Amino acid sequence: MARRQCSKEDCHAPQDFCQELGSPEYPKCKHFIANAHKEEAKVTSKKNKTISTIPWSGDFLQQDEIDLLAHRGTPKIIGLIGSSGAGKTTYLAMLYTLLFNGKLIEGWDFAGSYTLSGWELQAKTLHIKENGKVRYPDATPSDKDFQSLYHLALRNENHLHDVLFADSSGEVFSKWADNVDDPSAENAGWIYEKSHGFLFFIDCQAIIDQRGRAKLEIVQLAEQVKKGLNKRPIVLLWSKADLADSMRSNIVESIETSLKTLFPDAISLQISNYSKSDSDELCHVNNLKGTESLLNQMDNPQPLTVAPMQPESSDFFFKYRGSYGSK
Repeated sequence: MARRQCSKEDCHAPQDFCQELGSPEYPKCKHFIANAHKEEAKVTSKKNKTISTIPWSGDFLQQDEIDLLAHRGTPKIIGLIGSSGAGKTTYLAMLYTLLFNGKLIEGWDFAGSYTLSGWELQAKTLHIKENGKVRYPDATPSDKDFQSLYHLALRNENHLHDVLFADSSGEVFSKWADNVDDPSAENAGWIYEKSHGFLFFIDCQAIIDQRGRAKLEIVQLAEQVKKGLNKRPIVLLWSKADLADSMRSNIVESIETSLKTLFPDAISLQISNYSKSDSDELCHVNNLKGTESLLNQMDNPQPLTVAPMQPESSDFFFKYRGSYGSK
């Protein structure tokens, strides 16, 4: 949560997020100080004049912070689209967990991240309980102004790619599917407009529980995505696919037919966050393959020419540009 509102000394959670609860509901935390900002506001301007900081915090980024990457070219944005509970945020947590544990996106080498704290917080909430069930990250807030951009720098052959995974609430995507001009779905519209490719989530659990209703919501959202897709690539991810055998075959076939009509060239993969073995295809292979498949379809790679940043800091460590700085 915001540091001025947290009484816990070792809390390093980003703005508007609670490390103790593992969710954005920081006002419910026992360490939350409701009126702390009023007292600290008096000295904020004075502190800002004396404290120098590096230009990033490690938290997930917002729209107005994308220029942090501008010195390396235009970043590629991967939009995550799906209804509420479809597994978008959980996918990010699993992707980071797999990379952290040594798994690889084939052909794409990890070269850094500006949002490691954001990745880490999501991954910490993803774990398997003693009863074998998976504890998933909390749902993304359904605020129209809330979205999170998770950064990975990936090297492919002789090119460096800055990749941003854009995540927002499933509720706002449902509103956007009904009406793209809905003011309460502005963040979904931004993700759709700005993304260079999409991961589209089909929730197997919802299909089991809601049947025809889930099918209608999936197809409606897919139809809205198709309207302005142009040549942008899309990968279809059937989430919670460890439950796939419990879905009604006629509903699955109907959804598959609709998606095939809308996205005839799209790659379709089944994914899961519950692994039966260390080489489980749904978990350890397909979660990575989804991102790999999309990256391989994206064009216009950025040349591997990284200009040194110019941080606003008086700290010698951050200002030092190496031996080439004077050349």
